Amino acid sequence: MVSINTFGKIIYNKQDIIITSIDLEIYKQLYENNYGFKLDNNNAIKDLVLINNLIKHLEKNNKEFLNRIDSEISLQYGINAIKDINTREFLRFSKVRDEFIINYFRNSLVIEEIEQEFNKLESLNLPISGNNCLIIEEVLDFKDNKLFIKNFLDNLRNNTKDFKIMINGSEKNICIDEINFRSIEQLIINYIRSETDEEFKYFVYDKTKN
Repeated sequence: MVSINTFGKIIYNKQDIIITSIDLEIYKQLYENNYGFKLDNNNAIKDLVLINNLIKHLEKNNKEFLNRIDSEISLQYGINAIKDINTREFLRFSKVRDEFIINYFRNSLVIEEIEQEFNKLESLNLPISGNNCLIIEEVLDFKDNKLFIKNFLDNLRNNTKDFKIMINGSEKNICIDEINFRSIEQLIINYIRSETDEEFKYFVYDKTKN
């Protein structure tokens, strides 16, 4: 795949893959916007090479799968995300990467892994309520609470948000707003991404090797 950003300085040109300084900066910004942290140039270039190789492989060998991904991107992000080549290739790659995260979450993840990740937090303070969060009774630290962690994972797996826990014999609602929910969810996703990183890279290299 040849870059359309021909006005940028060419920083990579091997095996029909051309990456310009403009491609690099756009990718780094897309990555930061989507994953919340910055990539250095070396890792960003490695990612771009992987992206180019994987997309070329899919276009040649699994066009139907690629078309399905494009349809999902259009529905989720709008038609302009497909028209912009940098955004499209980033989102295509992310969708393939997400398949590994989803598979690990559904079939391999055990609660002890997440307990260890939560244990690394300084705290996880969340309010509780006895009447569906209309009145907050107190705020508790749930970072070491195994029942809460299991409840949160069950809700993720069932696509629900019914956070409850028994405290001193009484069922309480755990009041998790959208910001806290996304923060906890992202903690789990980041962990799974790190656990599946080598498997994913092996998959890409295996599919794209000459």
